[in-house]
Amino acid sequence: MRDKLVDALKGYACFLVVFGHVIMGIRKCGINIPYGAQNVEEFIWTFHVALFMFLSGYVYHVTGEWKSKGTRVSFIKHKFINLAIPYFVFSIVYICVNKFLGGSSVNNEMTMKDILWLWKEPIAQYWFLYDLFFIFVAFTFFSKWLKNWQITLLLAGIQAISTTLGISVPMPFAAMIRMVLPFGIGTSINKLYINESTKAEKFVCVLAHITLTEIFLFYSLDKYVLLDMLISALGCFASIALISSLAKCDFINKVLLFICKYSFPIYLLHTIFTAGIRVVLVKCGINNYFLHVIIGSVFGLFFPIVGAMVCNKIDIFNFFFYPGKILKKWEKIKQERT
Repeated sequence: MRDKLVDALKGYACFLVVFGHVIMGIRKCGINIPYGAQNVEEFIWTFHVALFMFLSGYVYHVTGEWKSKGTRVSFIKHKFINLAIPYFVFSIVYICVNKFLGGSSVNNEMTMKDILWLWKEPIAQYWFLYDLFFIFVAFTFFSKWLKNWQITLLLAGIQAISTTLGISVPMPFAAMIRMVLPFGIGTSINKLYINESTKAEKFVCVLAHITLTEIFLFYSLDKYVLLDMLISALGCFASIALISSLAKCDFINKVLLFICKYSFPIYLLHTIFTAGIRVVLVKCGINNYFLHVIIGSVFGLFFPIVGAMVCNKIDIFNFFFYPGKILKKWEKIKQERT
């Protein structure tokens, strides 16, 4: 049985990813932004990806970890199919679209040569899939000798030391450590306990997150890696407190669950549509910040969902989103025919 709170949190995190990329893209393309807009952007970046990692770790743990696939090799093979195929396919699509659009309205200009280096240099938001796969590899490998919390301390400690000393960690080892803390915290708990807190306790948690993060940003404390990690972790727990309260409203809950249902296609496709509509608006002479935010957010959510609905009816297209699911379906059909 699915945990609806986890799904609502995924929907919330997915919305923040889209919104964060929209406002970042607007700022980078040179449109005048209102006072405080960059602060909102910086606030979101302190925790929203960490929230996704935390939820990934939590789901990994409560669904049986690598044992859910029988063996460590089977688990890594499963994760490789489901993460590597979308990673490479949509990274290539992103590079091609980026090259076609060009200009200052795209977040980061690419060249076709970037395709050759995707195996070690992830681009755009797709670095998340790259990192997540290698974090799965690390936890699966080290679980032979260590418990999840011990793996977390080991890898987070390596990250803290290497960052503090300015030591460059090569890929894919860098991918294993840079977001390991939120993932590891997720693997180390059996229940989202904050969900059971009182309204007052949840309010204090959210308020503490906002206050401490603003202090963190104001004094540019991100150079202290341990503080950076702690702020991200606090953001995860504050998100649980916030969404467990807001999701009691039926409408909000339905919206978040709907976004969650299509969260993976949204994650994979949203920057293509947000960048595309931003280019169109700029070429039409529309430079109003709030119009860009609203239209960009709508395009970033709506069109990936439409695309996912269309692809869901065509297996060969849906394969690029959910390769494991479609391969399993094809195997079942093959068995029925024999």
